[in-house]
Amino acid sequence: MWSQLKICFLYERTRWILWMPVFFAAGIGIYFALPMEPPLWTAAIPFVLLIMCCLFRRQPVVCGSIAPFLLLTAGFADIQLKSFYLFLQPPPAEDSKLYLQGRIIGLDVNYRGRTRMLLEDMYDFEGNRLAGRYRLSMMRRDFELKVGDCVELVAVVSPPLLPSMVGSYQFDRRLFFSGINGTGYIPSEVLPVQCPHSSLRLSEYVAAVRRSIVQKIDAVLPPDEASVAVAIIAGDQTQINRPLIEAYRNSGLAHFLSISGLHMSMLAGLMFFLVRVFMAFIPILALKYNSKKVAAVLSLLVSVVYLAVSGAAIPAVRAFIMTGVVLTAVLFERQAISMRTLAVAAMMVLIITPNALVGASFQMSFAAVVALVAFYEKYAGRLNRFLHTENGGWIRKIVRGAFAYLFGVVIADFVASVATLPFGIYHFNQIDYYTGLTNFLSGPIIGFVIMPFVLISLLVMPLGLEWLPLKIVGYGLSLTNRLTVWVSSLPYATDYVMPMPVWGLVLITLGGLWLCLWYGRWRWWGMVAFVAGCLSMATAKRPEMIIDSEIKTVAVLNHNSGKYSFMPQASRWNKQMWMEKCAAEAEQGGRKALETLNNPLYPERIRIKQRKSVKIDGKDFDVRAAGGVSIFADKDKLNIKTVRDYVGCRYWNCAVDKK
Repeated sequence: MWSQLKICFLYERTRWILWMPVFFAAGIGIYFALPMEPPLWTAAIPFVLLIMCCLFRRQPVVCGSIAPFLLLTAGFADIQLKSFYLFLQPPPAEDSKLYLQGRIIGLDVNYRGRTRMLLEDMYDFEGNRLAGRYRLSMMRRDFELKVGDCVELVAVVSPPLLPSMVGSYQFDRRLFFSGINGTGYIPSEVLPVQCPHSSLRLSEYVAAVRRSIVQKIDAVLPPDEASVAVAIIAGDQTQINRPLIEAYRNSGLAHFLSISGLHMSMLAGLMFFLVRVFMAFIPILALKYNSKKVAAVLSLLVSVVYLAVSGAAIPAVRAFIMTGVVLTAVLFERQAISMRTLAVAAMMVLIITPNALVGASFQMSFAAVVALVAFYEKYAGRLNRFLHTENGGWIRKIVRGAFAYLFGVVIADFVASVATLPFGIYHFNQIDYYTGLTNFLSGPIIGFVIMPFVLISLLVMPLGLEWLPLKIVGYGLSLTNRLTVWVSSLPYATDYVMPMPVWGLVLITLGGLWLCLWYGRWRWWGMVAFVAGCLSMATAKRPEMIIDSEIKTVAVLNHNSGKYSFMPQASRWNKQMWMEKCAAEAEQGGRKALETLNNPLYPERIRIKQRKSVKIDGKDFDVRAAGGVSIFADKDKLNIKTVRDYVGCRYWNCAVDKK
């Protein structure tokens, strides 16, 4: 058996390099899985292993054994050093009400649809400099705000909050890696002031260009079409109304609203095609220059401009890196789309932004692309033989090509959907049953109408000729909007499910990678881990009781109805988050919640005491120190988990204590 494994392993030596980003990512994942911050000296381990590789460079077996651990510890050191660097930046804000002056460097909206600004270069009432960045939501909007404006206001500021329940999204970690050390809201008016530094920054110039593009789109298209066009061109979703956003989410087309690999690759590919066609019509250019390399350079330039115009969000940056790697491969006459190219792109993204590993965007985009490339490697030969057979006339060739396109769209959507489904369940607790139908119907509209004329409108916009291409874009968006609304209104369009445990997602990921990265028959062993990870969903349980850190929102599971009852004064945000995370519904709280709390399942075991602590089995439990409690019951045994147990004590949630 071992000899057969050795033969299989050596046979696939050309695929070993594909596992480099996997081991690097494993090191990053281990760092985030730790309950406590590791000592800083552990970041030196990869340098020790590198020295060992140099010493044993003439012994390939020894070097090959050290290499995986070198990559793993390098990923661990990368994210550890980045976390430590951010930890040395301004500490989290303290709870306070402040007079602020600052410069706006970002604008978006919160979950309630209120304008939210990101401030830096801040000063208090006495003129003291406030370090860091604050993200503040406006209670009202008094004038048109722009990125680069300086404002004065009164804000209620707090440090980033812990997750609202065990297993929920860690907002504090995301804000930490975004360099945001304070959040809050603005109860006062927001007044414009003169900026202390009048020099125009590059970011402000780009923001001015984005505003000009948004104004031109708004002037040509109706509100619904304009809001979606602004989202896919300028990366701003603030204008889209909530019913339309929900329709996109429930129909499985929400990825179209956020700039990612779909948009970047389409624009770069269209530019590549247009340049090559243009040069083909001019013989002197086609004979003198390599049209493929010229097209790759101009496509890369368009990608840079699109990245800047779109706001350079993390998904767009990652998509740009992947597109840039592909175009660079074209310049050096390498295979543009291959598993090696994808491995290089993944490695670059993880080195630059290692924290992206734990984000849904990184996981889902790379899962889809890896699965599609693996499928292409396996079945591309059969497709080419089918398309280029000599049998039949030109009519048969057209029919064969049309069939191949439709079949390819269906298969590509199926492969990508299967690859991303586990990550969607884990992060969003949601299954969209008609995703394939939506992508199949909207694919031709997006690929042949919307994105080509988005590119044309951007190219002719400096000349003031954007009216006609934008009208065509608006027509395509109108069809897409109506399609998403129709699909989302179908019966059982979406459903909430309990998320799988982390170990289940890890098994699915490793099984899928084993299946996709190897080429021999032994790759099918990955299905064992994949199926085991899927079965882990059966171990997920709803908590019997959930208490937030402030003891203002309390949810109790009613076993008779399967719904959660809430105590009075429950936070609307927490209720929404908890219901989605637990895949359950809420019923009226108040007295009914108290009655449920007195259920025989809890005979004098749980008692809320003056909103300071919870008495569980006769012992006082400090909820605020724990950051929230989730209680699971197994017959007569209670299993108590706290948010602090879930997230541990790390730089992003224990920075004040450590300092």
